[in-house]
Amino acid sequence: MAETFYFKLFLFMFFLLPVSGSDPEVSCVFRQSCMLPCRIQLGSDPLIHWYQESAGDVVVHSYYDGRDQLGYQNQNFQNRTSLFQDQISRGNASLLLKEVKIQDEGRYKCYTSIRAGYKQLFINLKTEAPVSTIRIHQDGNRITCSSEGIYPQPELTWSTEPPSNTTLNESTRIQKTEDQLYDISSSLTVPDGSDRIYSCTIRTRSNNKTATLNKTGRSHKEEDSPWWLIGGPVAAVAGLIKGVLVGFLCKRCKSKKSKNGSESGGKPENKEETEMVQLNSNIEGSDSKQE
Repeated sequence: MAETFYFKLFLFMFFLLPVSGSDPEVSCVFRQSCMLPCRIQLGSDPLIHWYQESAGDVVVHSYYDGRDQLGYQNQNFQNRTSLFQDQISRGNASLLLKEVKIQDEGRYKCYTSIRAGYKQLFINLKTEAPVSTIRIHQDGNRITCSSEGIYPQPELTWSTEPPSNTTLNESTRIQKTEDQLYDISSSLTVPDGSDRIYSCTIRTRSNNKTATLNKTGRSHKEEDSPWWLIGGPVAAVAGLIKGVLVGFLCKRCKSKKSKNGSESGGKPENKEETEMVQLNSNIEGSDSKQE
């Protein structure tokens, strides 16, 4: 009975209270916790009601008789709200809202009451899902820039450095997700031979980010020479050295052959021939390693 009486009294007083002028604004980040501030007068038997006016007059959180009273709480806020109960006696009636959703955005009312009187405060809650990451890449003569999970609806702009005298031919697409967030993608046609830095900026009411891409077009750059251009000269030099050494050894061998032949009746020594073959094999082996 007491719970029903307090709730009906709250509704009666809520609609009789005048609406104040300019409301303070609180910005909350999507899927994070957010605090809506409110102060209560010091006194005994405090009563606190949080109400989302812009969502059809739904009850967000209630506290009286020294504890939370969640029997009339809207299901959208179940298990997502709490008060700082150890600080209520010191005048703190702030609401902690967890796992903020896009649907939480709107106008809230904090109604507080003690035996000496009552007080109300209106707050505008703004939900933000800021631009976190921008992807930019090039495919042929098209540059694409995209980002996901943004709120509110973002804007996308292109720019170049140095500035372009012609209008940039762009195509932008915005899609809304089941979470009421926005995905945005834009493609830009780049003329052949362009040598500019292309920048893509995505912004919301609270933040913006920029990504850049340097397109060099058909400009040439120095590259490392291929291996076959390096190996050719080396092989030629190695072959020349091999020829000189073999010729020298053959000449030396022949002179020794003739000398030994005359001394031994024309029979050559097998020792010199063996030395020549071994030296020739060593040269060929070192040459193959160099190649």
